[in-house]
This record gives sequence, structure tokens and C-alpha cells, in this order.
Amino acid sequence: MKKKLNPLAIVVLFWNDSQKTIKCLDSLFKQQKQSFDIILIDNNSEQKYPKKIFNWLNKKKIKYTKIKKNLVTRRKNNNKELFYIKNKINYGCGLGHNPGYKFCLKNKYDYIARIDNDMVATKSLIFNLVQRLEKNKFIAAISPKVMFADNPKVIWFGGTKVGNNLKLQRECSNHICKKKDSKRFRGLIKTDAIVGCASIMRSKYLKKAGLSDPDFFYGEEDIELSHRFKKVGGELAIDLNQKIYHSVSHTVGSN
Repeated sequence: MKKKLNPLAIVVLFWNDSQKTIKCLDSLFKQQKQSFDIILIDNNSEQKYPKKIFNWLNKKKIKYTKIKKNLVTRRKNNNKELFYIKNKINYGCGLGHNPGYKFCLKNKYDYIARIDNDMVATKSLIFNLVQRLEKNKFIAAISPKVMFADNPKVIWFGGTKVGNNLKLQRECSNHICKKKDSKRFRGLIKTDAIVGCASIMRSKYLKKAGLSDPDFFYGEEDIELSHRFKKVGGELAIDLNQKIYHSVSHTVGSN
């Protein structure tokens, strides 16, 4: 009998962007082997942007449910369903994700992924990362190797070294940042922080550590959350065998 995969939800936050968001969603719905739901959070975008996304979902015949305030809709047996949550205002990156995290915790997903809307995932990414977590129970959260979308052979993120004092330097990456990818950069490595824009967390550790800090509107919210993961006993890892492609700072740069 085939083993049932643990339930997983992917939280995708967007603001005033439909093109990149649709491209991201398309790469997620094409994921192989792994079943999951997508929690799409609208950070109070102008109406035309979610409208384009809904049109795309309808065209692709992807079922979606709009979640009302304080209403928890339990997961259904459908494969890869989408739930839509709209924030009243633009809460930024930290607080903006929290309604999705709350939804996931209340609906008892084992794993919660955060994939930002300017990411494009390879087809086996989610399955392979979940397999890493299944085989390494000590890992609280994991990220893949992140590549520049406009320069796909160059590494944008492959782990970070921060230390126990949580000092935030300008570029919290290790020595492989901005290096051309090669066979040297493979395997599972430890990191002081995951990269929030592409990560999978164990729900039990997120529940212990607490949600994203609302004081971090944009930037370093993932490093601060990683610090709390370690405080509650979790370890953090980067799977350098897995890749995702990032249009770096697309939202900030265009707005």
C-alpha cells in the first residue's frame, strides 16, 4: 500500500502583481508526486490584479475558495486546491503571511511552505524537500538553493552565517552567494537561517516559535523567525541539491 504523504500547504503572498504570481502558481501546480493546498494571500492589491489571477485559475479549471474573516475551512480531499485570503491593508512581508500561517495551523497541516510570488519552482522541488524533512526529523525548516532567475547558473542564496547575537548585516549569505553553480555546491548543509522566500517549515516548530514578527515590514523577518526556531530546539538546513529561481526584489524594485 502506498504511503500517504503528510498534508502540506504552500503560502504565497502577493501585492499588485498578477504576471509573476501566475507564473509562480503555474510552477507550483505542476509539482510532481507531492499533494498540497495553496494558500494565496492578497496583501490588499488593486482589484485588477486578483481579477487576472482568478481568470487564470478559471481558465485552468483550478478550484479555489475565498476565505472570509475568522472562517476556517477544513482541508478537502481534492489534490492541489487553492484558498484565497485578502488582507485589509498591505501588512508587508512579515505580518502579511500570518493569516496564511494561522489558517494552516488551525487546519493541522504537517508542513507549511512559504514560496514568494516572484519564485519559479522546479517540478520535483516540493516533494524532494519534504523527503529531506521526512528523513531528518531534527530539521525544523529547510530551504533549497536559490538561483537568480535572470542569471540561472548563478547562486543567489545557499545558506547563511549569522551567529547567536542576531546582528543583521547587509547581506546575510555565505561564501557561495553570487558564485556560479557547480558540483561543489551539493548536499544537505546546516545554516543559521533559512531564506523565507523559499522554505518549508514543520508546523509544530512554527507553533512553538510563533508567527512572523509584525515589526519586520520587509526584510530580515526570515532571519528573526529562524532565530526563534533555534531557540525552541529546531535545526535549520539548506538542500543544495534542489533549486528554485528568484526574480530578486521584484516587488520592491518595481514599486
